[in-house]
Amino acid sequence: MTYDLVGGEVVITATEFKAKCLDLLDRVNSGEIRKVHITKRGKEVAVLVAREAATKEPWDPRSMFGSMKGSLSIDPSIDLEKPIYEQVFGTSVEADMGLNDPDYDFRLGLREE
Repeated sequence: MTYDLVGGEVVITATEFKAKCLDLLDRVNSGEIRKVHITKRGKEVAVLVAREAATKEPWDPRSMFGSMKGSLSIDPSIDLEKPIYEQVFGTSVEADMGLNDPDYDFRLGLREE
């Protein structure tokens, strides 16, 4: 019998499984062991898992799309057709960065002295 302590899995031969079946069933049911891989002549022939684990559906990456639907609310005073920065902070991005200075050269990002 081979134990994987991190994953909670056991690999066991069919002959050894017959001798330890009831003990392994109890340990899988209690959650001490997650899976028991049963082999015959070096090939896996069966996997023993707890009933809850067998009915659990595998993760589907497409299930995340739309999972947060309805969880975002936008303040009704914000007009989405106007620049949001100006509505929230009261100034423009250019004014906050000093870009509306007439001496500012937009191409180089330098001020003329």
